[in-house]
Amino acid sequence: MSIESEVHRPLADYSANIWEDILTHFSKSELETIDTLKEKHSTLKEAVTESFMASKENPIENIKFIDALCRLGISYHFEIDIIEQLGYAFNSLDFNQLIRHDECDLYTVGLLFQVFRQFGFKLSADVFEKFKGEDGKFKEHLVADASVEHSWRRYHRPSSRFFKLSLKRNFISIYPQHLAVRIKNALKHPYHKGISRIETRKYISYYEAEEKRDAVLLEFAKIDFNMLQMLHRTELACVTRWYEAMEIKSKVTYTRHRVAEAYLWSIGAYFEPQYSQARVKTAIALIIFTMLDDTYDAYGTMEELEIFTDAIEKWLPAPPNMIPESMKYVYRIMVDFYEKLEEEFVNEGRSGCGFHLKKALKTMANGYMQEAKWLKEKYTATFDEYMENALVTSGYYSVSAMTFSRMGNVANLDAFEWLSSNPKIRVASEKIGRFTDDISTYEFERKREHVATAIDCYMKQFGVSKEQAVEGINIMLSDAWKDMNQELMRPHSCPFPLLMRIFNLSRVIDVFYRYQDCYTHPEFLKEHIVSLFIEDIPI
Repeated sequence: MSIESEVHRPLADYSANIWEDILTHFSKSELETIDTLKEKHSTLKEAVTESFMASKENPIENIKFIDALCRLGISYHFEIDIIEQLGYAFNSLDFNQLIRHDECDLYTVGLLFQVFRQFGFKLSADVFEKFKGEDGKFKEHLVADASVEHSWRRYHRPSSRFFKLSLKRNFISIYPQHLAVRIKNALKHPYHKGISRIETRKYISYYEAEEKRDAVLLEFAKIDFNMLQMLHRTELACVTRWYEAMEIKSKVTYTRHRVAEAYLWSIGAYFEPQYSQARVKTAIALIIFTMLDDTYDAYGTMEELEIFTDAIEKWLPAPPNMIPESMKYVYRIMVDFYEKLEEEFVNEGRSGCGFHLKKALKTMANGYMQEAKWLKEKYTATFDEYMENALVTSGYYSVSAMTFSRMGNVANLDAFEWLSSNPKIRVASEKIGRFTDDISTYEFERKREHVATAIDCYMKQFGVSKEQAVEGINIMLSDAWKDMNQELMRPHSCPFPLLMRIFNLSRVIDVFYRYQDCYTHPEFLKEHIVSLFIEDIPI
């Protein structure tokens, strides 16, 4: 009889993989299509560039154009020019006075505010003072103004109240249908917290319904999306082939099998073509992290996990004997993957970076081990105790470090050392990851043997109800997002592309876990996977 069958294991009733063979959805004629698209794409890009440069004559129209580029998912083509133009406007006294002029309405101010902050320029919130009454609250008549929808932007939280009130008063019925859908979607998942590709896919349909749409801009965005989609499909196929070659489905039967979902997670971190290799590596790493999480949470016994964790800490070249074959298999895959990455670092002249990747992994494993000990002892930690370990078990130190790994020279040894020093933005992302997950998975995890989560520990320390605990944790979650936003403002503590990886990973958490655990229950992500990887946009 095998070790696996002799002992009681805390197995979880995970949803099955819903993508038995996602590759069957992909067209084999794409190589022929891509050549045709490239020529059209190049011609359209020249026309869009001309329009973008022409918009510089009017600073406000220029920033409105930048907003359209961002929302249509094509701003990455013009990033240097965008930052240069925003920097010039931000430092212009005339422009700042123009924003505060009475003729600059809420729609325009909200849009400008969002765009500046999106690129790290901290435009002061006092630009909204003129829209407030003597009581310091926004003027009530603004609720009925359909253009206010555009002010419901990143950092500008007050207008969310307007739209919830608008929905209650049925003002939304006066909006065009495409705008009403857009408002409802924005209230469910704000643009600021959405996965970029998902937001782009939605916005292209919104923009197409606009009467004043720019036909050239729209066509360029559609072709660009479809071309990137072909690249993303190729990458997903690569990850799928790796997964099948590793025989994970048959060798590690207890884990969640989430190839497409892990790849969606990685595309949430970066979608641009220059990060192709990075997405593949990050998706594979996320699959490994899933196996690791499930090994501690839903398979290994206390004795096995102690041996397993000790092996990781010592970084043994081969797995120890006194653990089941499935755990040995996970260990071999993990060590082999990390050793190859470290070799790549050395070949690129980035020696030392691999050490930090392993450090992040070891830290996460030790955090999982602490949870296993608490579970065995049936111990409910205080919230303070929980918090110290929870930031580690969020896994976002390891995930963030992994997203850095294939970003080239910008992610040098200094960058990894900065990440390992617990910068404020990393701590904020870990809180977002842990708290959002704990709230959404609470009921599912109570159905089986599971360590106490943030809600249980908060209830214990502060002597409150579950509802009060959730409310208190949500306040901490909101504060973490504020910290995240603040850390993205200039001057930056490290290169902006690296900060964006951490921010984007937090956006993934909000999409994957805000309303339910979509990673464990993949049927909730099916719509996004179909729209991003299977269905192209008709041109």
